Amino acid sequence: MEIKISNLSSVPIYQQVAKQIKSNILNGSLKNNDQLPSIRSLAKELEVGIITVKKSYEVLLQEELIYSKGAVGYFVNDIDLATVLTIKKEEYSDELKSIIDKAINDGLNINDIKNIFNSVMEENSYDKS
Repeated sequence: MEIKISNLSSVPIYQQVAKQIKSNILNGSLKNNDQLPSIRSLAKELEVGIITVKKSYEVLLQEELIYSKGAVGYFVNDIDLATVLTIKKEEYSDELKSIIDKAINDGLNINDIKNIFNSVMEENSYDKS
């Protein structure tokens, strides 16, 4: 599993790590019951603190994407397609909110944003249903 972190990002490192592991779970690269690297070994590999990796795993535990087997380690939970779609919809919703906020801060109004959205949908022949 390859994880890339950026010290220049405004996103905390533990969130970067959690997001990339989450992506690997949702896209099927990591499957049900796959064991994740130990906290210590991942921290060493990424050259970050143990607490950083522990926080990443805690985020994934809260989202029920992974589970812990005590001293054995962390493993990928069984995630069904409906759960994956729900998670992805939430992520896309958050991204769209961020883009809309940026557009409004840049001086666009809601009608401008709707027109841009509709234009993109039409240009790319996306089904509007």
